[in-house]
Amino acid sequence: MGLAVPSGLKRRLLDLLACPECHGTLAPTRALPEAGDIVEGELACSRCSARYPVRRGVPRLLPKALADEAVATAQRFGYEWTRFSEIRPEYEEQMLGWIAPVGREAFAGRRVLDAGCGKGRHLRLAAAFGAKDVIGIDLGPAVDAAAQNTDDLDHVHVVQGDLTRPPFRPGSMDLIYSIGVLHHLGKPEAGFRALAPLLVPGGRFVAWLYAREGNGWVVALVDPARHLTSRLPLPLVSAFAWAATVPLWIALRLLYAPARARPWLRRILPYQSYLSDLVPFPFREVHSIAFDQLLAPVAHYMPRERVERCFAVGGLTLRSLRWHHANSWAASGTRGGAD
Repeated sequence: MGLAVPSGLKRRLLDLLACPECHGTLAPTRALPEAGDIVEGELACSRCSARYPVRRGVPRLLPKALADEAVATAQRFGYEWTRFSEIRPEYEEQMLGWIAPVGREAFAGRRVLDAGCGKGRHLRLAAAFGAKDVIGIDLGPAVDAAAQNTDDLDHVHVVQGDLTRPPFRPGSMDLIYSIGVLHHLGKPEAGFRALAPLLVPGGRFVAWLYAREGNGWVVALVDPARHLTSRLPLPLVSAFAWAATVPLWIALRLLYAPARARPWLRRILPYQSYLSDLVPFPFREVHSIAFDQLLAPVAHYMPRERVERCFAVGGLTLRSLRWHHANSWAASGTRGGAD
C-alpha cells in the first residue's frame, strides 16, 4: 500500500505529550510558523534533553529500551495493518459490541485515547461518536496506516509509543479504550498500571480481552500453533492463514449465515455467537482475522480473576465485566470511585 503524506502533528497535541523516559514536557527543536502542522521535525524533552523525531506527521516517542518480544509483536501487527488497511462500515457494530455497556454517548465531548490503535479503525468511530479529541497510540509501523486512515479528521492524532511507558501527561484523558491489545503484552497488568494514571479522576477505562473461559480448544490447539507461526516469515504465515480461511469461509456462508434465521441451527453450531458476527465480512477481512490469530508471539487468554486483578493493579474500579460471545471479556471501569 502506498502511503500519502499525512497532514502532520497538530499543535494542540503537544500539550498532552510527555517524555516516555522522564515525563518531562516536549517541544519542537526549532521555531514553527504560526499556522500549520508538524510533518517532519523533532521534539526535545525539557528535563532530560532526549530527542524524538516527527516523521510523516507522527511523533515517534519510543523509549530507549524496548523488550525484544514487544518489538516483534509490534512489527508483526504492523505488517498486518499496513497490508489489510481498509476501513469497513461493519466495524461500528463490532466495536459497540466489544465496549458495551459503554456506548456512543460516552465519547461525546471527551478526550479519548485508543490504546493500541492498529490501522485506526476505531479512531474514526470514536471521532464520529462526538469525541473532542481522539489520540491513537501504537508501538509499530501500523501508526502510518492509522495516520493515513484518519488524515481527513482534524481532531484525530496518532502517536508511536509504548503502552507500558505511554508518552502522555497524567490526567490528560477522559476515556481510554483498548480493544484486543492488552492481552498481547508480555504482562497485561503492566499496561493497566501504566495507562490508568492518564485518566482524569472518574475517567473511564474500557478493555476487550481474550477469555480463557470458552476458549479451551484455542488454548489447546491454536495457541501452541501460534508459538510456531509467530516465528515464521510473515508472507508464509499469511499463506497459512489464507488456507485456513477457505474452509472457514465456506462454513460461514453455508452454515452460519443461514443460522441467523434458524434458532435450531444456532443452538448446535460451535462458536455460533462469535462466528455469526463474521458473516457480513468479505473473504479478505476473514483472512485478516485468521492471520491475526497466527502472527503474535504473545497472546494471553485471561480468566475472569486475572481481568479483575488487572483493573485492581491499575487503581481502577471495575464497573462491568461481561462475557462477550462466550469467548472474550468486555470490561469497563473508572479511575477512583466516581461513577
